[in-house]
Amino acid sequence: MKVGIKKLQENEWLVHIGCGAVKMDQFSVALLNITLEHLLALEAGAQHSTLDSYVKLGLRMKSLSSVNLQKLLRVLDSKDLLVMMLLAEDNELNTTIMSNIGGILSKQLEADLVTAKIPVDSLAKQAIRRIVEKIFELESLGQIEFTSEQTRYI
Repeated sequence: MKVGIKKLQENEWLVHIGCGAVKMDQFSVALLNITLEHLLALEAGAQHSTLDSYVKLGLRMKSLSSVNLQKLLRVLDSKDLLVMMLLAEDNELNTTIMSNIGGILSKQLEADLVTAKIPVDSLAKQAIRRIVEKIFELESLGQIEFTSEQTRYI
């Protein structure tokens, strides 16, 4: 079965699966991509972690500007953020978050990173999913914006 994805508007995608078509938002397309990766890996007899895929989506935070990252960090639960930092094991992410979250919370997260243990997969997946959902929600509402070298304004 073939799967095709076509961008219709800023946060609207048309997904063709076989002879059917469904309109989806960007977050749903990302979840579909995780599911398809998982199925392909299983079909090939390989291992695939949906948790790792969620973490990969969460790592998009690194590409936000300081202003946009601060907007995101204001609405995230610090416990979820701690789980993300523990699972990602990414020093660049940790440094970026610590420098944009505020002094008191930064010190608390730093102390928690040393003592906290990684939760079981189901709880970790829920925490990361909440972060990823909030990232996509704020992006679709135009409250945060991801930019790259290819971003151009008219």
